[in-house]
Amino acid sequence: MPAARLTESLIRAGASDKSFARGQEFFRSKAVSRLTLRGNILSGECEGTSSPFYRVRAEVDGGGIRSADCTCPYDFGGYCKHLVALLLAYARAPQMFTVSRTPAELLADLSREQLLTVLVKLLDEQPDLSDQVELMIAAPSVSRRGTPTRGSRKIDAEAYRRRVRGIMHSLDRMRMSEAYWHVGGLVGELRGVEATAMEFLTGGDAEAALRILVTLLEESHDGFEYIDDSNGELGDFLSGVGESLAEAILSCDLSEKERTKLVGELNSLHGELSDYGVEGLDVAIAAARHGWNESPLEAQAASQQVSRDEEPDEWTNEDDDFSDELYAPAWSSESPAQELTRAKLNVLERQERTDEYLALCLRTGAHLRYALKLCALDRQREAVAHALKNLSAADEALTLAQALRESNHLDDAVKIGERGLQLAGRKAALGAWLGAIEEARGRTPQALAAWLAAFSDAPSLVGWQIIKRLAGAGWNKLKPEAITSLEKFYDKRPLAEVLLHEGEWDAAIQVANRSKQDHTLVALVADALITRRPDWVIRTSVKQAEALIVLTKSNLYPVAADWLRRAKAAHAHLGQDAEWQKYLRELKEQYKRRPALQTQLASLS
Repeated sequence: MPAARLTESLIRAGASDKSFARGQEFFRSKAVSRLTLRGNILSGECEGTSSPFYRVRAEVDGGGIRSADCTCPYDFGGYCKHLVALLLAYARAPQMFTVSRTPAELLADLSREQLLTVLVKLLDEQPDLSDQVELMIAAPSVSRRGTPTRGSRKIDAEAYRRRVRGIMHSLDRMRMSEAYWHVGGLVGELRGVEATAMEFLTGGDAEAALRILVTLLEESHDGFEYIDDSNGELGDFLSGVGESLAEAILSCDLSEKERTKLVGELNSLHGELSDYGVEGLDVAIAAARHGWNESPLEAQAASQQVSRDEEPDEWTNEDDDFSDELYAPAWSSESPAQELTRAKLNVLERQERTDEYLALCLRTGAHLRYALKLCALDRQREAVAHALKNLSAADEALTLAQALRESNHLDDAVKIGERGLQLAGRKAALGAWLGAIEEARGRTPQALAAWLAAFSDAPSLVGWQIIKRLAGAGWNKLKPEAITSLEKFYDKRPLAEVLLHEGEWDAAIQVANRSKQDHTLVALVADALITRRPDWVIRTSVKQAEALIVLTKSNLYPVAADWLRRAKAAHAHLGQDAEWQKYLRELKEQYKRRPALQTQLASLS
């Protein structure tokens, strides 16, 4: 079995209170079955509601739970109740799992004929898999080195022109007010055309990709005036096509004459599309004009890179003085120089020109991509050393740490994660990821530090509970700091949830009173205090309900009725049923000419 310390606290940290409670019920009632352990993969089946059962799967390692998924439709954050049941089964009764060989181990010794027999039989028994196999076979093939080709595949450019034209005019028969809501779907179809071009590029046919992308831009411009792009969705998409186009251009072996002609075409397109706010073709024009030569923009950006030649080769855990200026990102996300460099890196990576790729990463300060490529080359030690010295943001550290964990270098992943906590940027995701691993490895102080960093950026009730548990006897010293994080956070819901959890009813009421416009927060507090502070619940609920009723909008009446149900429950707790009925009669009489409201009030008697 994998060396994973899968504890109940780790499972609880990844699930909501409701999901964890229901998962416990499922585990106790033996609703999870067919438990199997293949390598470090846990799997099983759990009783379902809309399906006889759901398939559950989780991957574990020395850092705890690496990934988990379920076929149920749950989409509210954290593990669903079915996954909780699976994980609890492994944590509490690992002997329930049947240990089996991994698919690779099962198939390793089979001959080609045996593999073919197994595959054919599987497809006969499960015909739905045939579609997936056929799509995989039909996908554009990728050459071993992904080298660019010229005219390797003839495409019907006019077919793509008709396709894009049809998409751009697909909303013509709709009223403007109706068409506005369908622009997102239109952009989604255009993305499909762009994706097809990138498939050709990945398959080594850069010229086909180039023709498709230019056609996409030309026809999108011709149809733009018929589209209500008030939210900028279409314009943003077309701006982004510029970078894909740059990759296609860089992948083509264009002559100087072809390059000059293309620059003229793109300049014309840019001028026309800029009338609609599309400004993303600069990167493609630069790629066409300069090719693989360094453009003036790139040269200027490269010269601004901060030299770290005098930095120590190894990072230590000592408290170094890292300034924000030194480790600030080199370019803004909108920089054409950054986009052009990113396009070049994508092409080099696609074509497996590794030495050139690494050299460009170093020249332009793309330190995360440099470290990730070293990891892919099984040069983890170099990747870690470079990252400890050069990464500048917490999210970069998280990306690299996750890649190291995926390649089974957990110690290095933890080292990079711990370094990330000292870098700039938001640390909520990194802290939660690292905190779970540190705790699974029995490193409580480090787990606490990670969760504190996460809580400081994005406080929550779950984070509060984890920090409190990890702090143990030192909680009283940490509690004021945690309260400060909650009070400073823009969303006051976590503060209210914590106060309710801690039984500080009056403090929770003060938060609700200060957040009167946040109706969901007020409702949260009211629901929790029906039996604790019924008088406040009655006053607040009646006020909320009457404010909705006076708006004379029938779609708000059900919401008003929900508030009144809270008032009714609070009256009942106080033994004031007569007072409630009196108020309800007066409300019905006052609004007797509103039949839609009367229907809602009738349910409250």
